[in-house]
Amino acid sequence: ERVYLIRRGAVRLSRVYESGEEITVALLRENSLFGVLSLLTGHRSDRFYHAVAFTRVEMVTAPAASVRAAIEADTGVGLRLLQGLSSRILQTETMIETLTHRDMSSRLVSFLLVLCRDFGVPDELGITIDLRLS
Repeated sequence: ERVYLIRRGAVRLSRVYESGEEITVALLRENSLFGVLSLLTGHRSDRFYHAVAFTRVEMVTAPAASVRAAIEADTGVGLRLLQGLSSRILQTETMIETLTHRDMSSRLVSFLLVLCRDFGVPDELGITIDLRLS
């Protein structure tokens, strides 16, 4: 029922299934949105996610109805939302491609490249990915 915008930091979204298995569904960074399903469908979702901060996080949150009203009042808001959702779709497609590589070393290399692109911080030794991932 709420939309969340990450202003600063990194968040992992996951789902816990009846078996108790937890699956990461997205790694989000600054200017990423989540909680938008109810905004788009107009219905409360039965899909619940856990959001865990990897780093210090600053977020803005608003009721889905307020965001929907802002989109209707200003097309620029809708365009920014569409850009955020497009970014999430691209991330999801990249992760699917990464997971379909045949061998483990190829999957690992592809995943590290995604992390470097999305979360990497260049320094004098290379690129640091300052996330605690298992």
